[in-house]
Amino acid sequence: MEPVVVLILFAVFLGALSQRVTGMGFGLVSGPFLVLLLDPYSGIILVNICGIVASASVFARTFAEVEWPSFRHLALGAVIGTIPGALLASALPTAPLQILIGLLIIVSLISSLTLGRLGRRMPANLGTRFGAGTLSGAMSAAAGAGGPAVSAYAVLTDWEQRSFAATLQPFLVVGTASAVVAKVIVHGGVWPALPIGTWIGLGLVLVAGLIGGDWLSRRIDAAIARIGMLVLAFGGGAAALVKGAAALL
Repeated sequence: MEPVVVLILFAVFLGALSQRVTGMGFGLVSGPFLVLLLDPYSGIILVNICGIVASASVFARTFAEVEWPSFRHLALGAVIGTIPGALLASALPTAPLQILIGLLIIVSLISSLTLGRLGRRMPANLGTRFGAGTLSGAMSAAAGAGGPAVSAYAVLTDWEQRSFAATLQPFLVVGTASAVVAKVIVHGGVWPALPIGTWIGLGLVLVAGLIGGDWLSRRIDAAIARIGMLVLAFGGGAAALVKGAAALL
C-alpha cells in the first residue's frame, strides 16, 4: 500500500473518531490533510462523502433528541449556501484555494472559541438559523468544514448542548450532501479518482473510527477530546495554508 493511501486512511480514521467523540469535527480534522494529500477539489469531495456517513451513523443514536424546527431552518440555509461556496471553490486555482481552506478553518475555529468568551447573545429564530445554515453550507462546499458556523450559532443562542449535538447530525448530512451535489454540478471533474481497494479501505476505517470513538467517548472527558480535535484542526489548517502559500512563491 502506497504511503499516501495510508495517510488518507489515517486522516479519515481520525476524522471519524472526532465525529463520534465530540459530535462534530470530521471535516475540521480530516479536511486539511486530505486537501494536502489529494487536491483541494477531490479532497473536499472526499471529506463531504465520508462526513455524510459519519454524521448519519451518529444520528442513528441521537435522533430522539433532534430539534426538528431548528433543523429545517438551518438545513434550508445550508442547501442554498452550498451554491456560492461551490462556485467560489471552482473559480480559484489550486494554491489560492488551499490558502482559502486553511484560512477558513483557522478563522472559524478562532471565532467559535472567542464568541463564548465575549458573552454575546442573539435570538434563536428563523432569520438567525437560516443565516447560520447558509454560512455553514458555503463553508462546507468551499472547505469541507460546515460545523464551526452552527457551533458559533449554538454558543450565541445558548442552545442546550445535547439537543444541539443531536440536531447537528442530520443537518450535517443534508449540508454535506448538498455540497457534494453542488460541487459535482459546478466542477464535474472533482470526484476522487481512487482505486476500488482504497474505497473499501475508507469504509473500513470509517467504521473503525466510529467504533473507536464510541469506546473512547465513555472513557475520556469530552473537553479533553475537544481540545485534541482543535489541535489537529489548527495544525491541518496551518499546513494547508503554508502549502498554498509556498506554491505561490
